[in-house]
Amino acid sequence: MASKMQGSTDFDERFLTCPVCLLHFRDPRVLPCLHTFCRECLQEWATKQQPLECPTCRTQVSLPDQGVDGLKTNFYVNNLLDFVQSSHTPVLTIGRRGYREGELSWPRDVAVDMDGNIAVLEYGNKRVQIFDAKTGQSLRRFPVEGERTFGIDIDSNGQFVVTSGNSFFGDTPAIRVYSQEGKLTKTLKPDCSRDPRGAAVLQDGRMVVVVDRAQKSCLLLQPDGSLIRDIGKGQLQNPWFIAVDESRDLIFVTDYGAHKVCVFDLDGNLKFKFGKHGENEGELLGPTGITLDPAGNIIVVNYDNGRLQVFGPDGTYLRTVAKVRGENPYGIALTPDSHIAVACFWGDCIDLYKY
Repeated sequence: MASKMQGSTDFDERFLTCPVCLLHFRDPRVLPCLHTFCRECLQEWATKQQPLECPTCRTQVSLPDQGVDGLKTNFYVNNLLDFVQSSHTPVLTIGRRGYREGELSWPRDVAVDMDGNIAVLEYGNKRVQIFDAKTGQSLRRFPVEGERTFGIDIDSNGQFVVTSGNSFFGDTPAIRVYSQEGKLTKTLKPDCSRDPRGAAVLQDGRMVVVVDRAQKSCLLLQPDGSLIRDIGKGQLQNPWFIAVDESRDLIFVTDYGAHKVCVFDLDGNLKFKFGKHGENEGELLGPTGITLDPAGNIIVVNYDNGRLQVFGPDGTYLRTVAKVRGENPYGIALTPDSHIAVACFWGDCIDLYKY
């Protein structure tokens, strides 16, 4: 079951979308010709051509001495963004509580498959269900093993990688790989992993897996599950989910307990961390799901107040997308058509918000 909101798309595209990146404005700056663009888009545009021309009207532009940073901020656009985001209305809600096709029970994580569909890991129904990202229609589903499933990702072959942890029934922590058709192809039970959580698969098949609050670290694993190195041990309090930027060899880990995002390189070195404990814009309150956009910006959702926020590649706060309407957000993913899918655990649904 899916429900879709109408009427906001045209407004977004006309007033709130940057003509260069076709996403919601991020730090909108005004050129002398009065056309507005994201600060990052103008910076990239300025490196490609001299003299600089407006991307819309082709008027030649003289930048101030500070470059793009010296252009005025379009506060009108920022206010419009704040107004639209304050409605907290998802453009599409997928699922309702149940066990039938199209229904969900305690969705914990989401991933986007090679066809752009949304794969949902259901803790309650112990299955993966795949939905059309545009219509919300259920396409197929398959059962998964493990009593406490937590994270899901898609490898370079389109296979589903699912983590599951310790249970009261003595279930062994495992990482399981399923084919595109849902057939179990591999089960890994690394001795070094007590309770795996979020996971990310690199292009070469290596995996980065977040492990529990007892180990307080991430594990870089070979495709066969053998340990390459422990990352973040002694520097994390309660890690949950993870995202990887392979172009920079960086991994981004949400630390629920510290209310921060920690950034490591694949050699295990802490590069930087960001996040201030609080409920306001730019602050983190129990961060859980995390993903990256094509420009390297970092998208993070707070479990405790549902604030869905965007930070620059260096951790600088850019904007708030929405406050998630569904209850208790866990994993998130960015779809090819620029929507953020949020797994709402207690809401038994997936909310999609325009990015």
